[in-house]
Amino acid sequence: MEFDPNLEAFYYVRVLEIPTPRWTTFDAMKYNLKMTDDAPRTLQERAYTSPIWYNLN
Repeated sequence: MEFDPNLEAFYYVRVLEIPTPRWTTFDAMKYNLKMTDDAPRTLQERAYTSPIWYNLN
């Protein structure tokens, strides 16, 4: 859907962080430990802005 200046709407920004290693992954590398296959190795944080309202008035 494209922006239509005749419609009221709200917008917000969603930000996704680049996946980063979890602290357990760093510890496993530091201490030369084998991680189990079910242990997640990365984490991806998310953030949302407050909505921005757009109207014609």
